[in-house]
Amino acid sequence: MKYTYGFLGTGNMGSALAEAVVKKVPSDRIIVTNRTAVKAKTLSRKLKTFTGTNDEAARESSALVLGVKPQMLESVLTPLQGALAENGRPVLVTMAAGVPMSRICELAGGEYPVIRIMPNTPVAAGAGVILAAHNDLVSGDEFEQFLSDFSEAGLLVPMNEEQIDAASVISGCGPAFYYMFMDAMAKAGEQLGLSYETAATLAEATARGSAILAEGSSASLEDLRIAVCSPGGSTIEGVRSFQKDDLDECVRRALKAAYDRTLELANS
Repeated sequence: MKYTYGFLGTGNMGSALAEAVVKKVPSDRIIVTNRTAVKAKTLSRKLKTFTGTNDEAARESSALVLGVKPQMLESVLTPLQGALAENGRPVLVTMAAGVPMSRICELAGGEYPVIRIMPNTPVAAGAGVILAAHNDLVSGDEFEQFLSDFSEAGLLVPMNEEQIDAASVISGCGPAFYYMFMDAMAKAGEQLGLSYETAATLAEATARGSAILAEGSSASLEDLRIAVCSPGGSTIEGVRSFQKDDLDECVRRALKAAYDRTLELANS
């Protein structure tokens, strides 16, 4: 194949993933396309990749990354059935929420190796989470190579396709929830006499440090929380307030609402 990866769609997520992959794969082995050609050309100039048509990418790429919205998949994939058939055995990488791998093969007009991913927005900073599943036509070596090629985007988490919808409620929706919490802390800090900007900086840096400490520690999240709480101190009073308001139940309801909506979209 002329290209290792063809990226169809250079929106925010497609562009972020391409920027990560180009750190592991030679730029002259990547082609990017977009329905607005100028966007593809802008990204291509930045990353020093090739640009072209969807048909060209489908015909000449070992793996095709489908960076298009779920509702656009049919209009994008169906016209490419001939090019994909000529290619022979392209790996189709889909990030369309709620669309199973079987449906991707159906739209592509054949039984193809498919990798289904669900990346979150922090991949743009190289600190994202990418959930990844694959069908039986993807070999172990192909999947390991994929994980390596996309590793600069952040943490890749292999799992069964049946787990992706539930997991994406945490990693995919989670950034919005964390931003809400940090914003709430910043607003509360403002009420205590800080500027919003100072309080937001403290909230962001504290969230980052806490996550780094948790990732590198063998202690449980509960034990890490306890370690911050001195008996009779300030932290424990805040913790008790959260417990009184049933923070666990509030989070459970939010994740359940997001999960239920994910299932609704998948079945619509």
